[in-house]
Amino acid sequence: MTRISKILTLSALALAVGACANVDRSRNLGNPQVSGYTLAQQVCSTCHGGNGINANGTALNPTFPNLAGQQAIYLETELQEFHDHSRRDAAAQDMMWGLTRQLTPEQIKALAEFYAHQKPLPNPAQGDPVAVAAGQKLFIEGAPERSVPACATCHGARAEGNGPVPRLAGQHADYLYKQLMAFNDDVGRENHPEAQERPHAVVMEGIAHGLTDEQKRQVADYLQSLQ
Repeated sequence: MTRISKILTLSALALAVGACANVDRSRNLGNPQVSGYTLAQQVCSTCHGGNGINANGTALNPTFPNLAGQQAIYLETELQEFHDHSRRDAAAQDMMWGLTRQLTPEQIKALAEFYAHQKPLPNPAQGDPVAVAAGQKLFIEGAPERSVPACATCHGARAEGNGPVPRLAGQHADYLYKQLMAFNDDVGRENHPEAQERPHAVVMEGIAHGLTDEQKRQVADYLQSLQ
């Protein structure tokens, strides 16, 4: 059984158990009385990690994004896109579509606010120092020769994000690289939005397409090193 299949099986079991649980400890995603805080503790922490009994959104597996300290507006938008099935990357379809299907707007907002107020934990860079330095240069200066603007223009000098623009500092490099590749693959599908993985990220398509795969990796490694 694959890891994703195991996770989905565990989630299904959690739903069944949650139907009988106390609402303050429930894993029932179909119960609108279950708070965003409880969902974060009892459900989301399976993939997005925790810190003791306080599941603060620090994912231990680099396949999954860190949520601690992320911009609330961005998180709310992404959760809504999972709920509406407008975000179509493989992980969204395999995991997040089902998990967010029955969430109410109030639960989505509460989850976003909870994670936005958590303190991100250090996530030291794992890449080669030369590659990290190259990624820093790309983030701050862009690649004018390839018509790629500086990432810092939108994401902030320390990649802290701003409202709908996500925080990237301390994010897992593997996850960031995967998303840059998804943006890259969406180029040329403007007339077929149903085929786009991230249809609401048009700005990132051109930027990702302008970077080589090596440069994408360098930027991702640098961003993981930021706190």
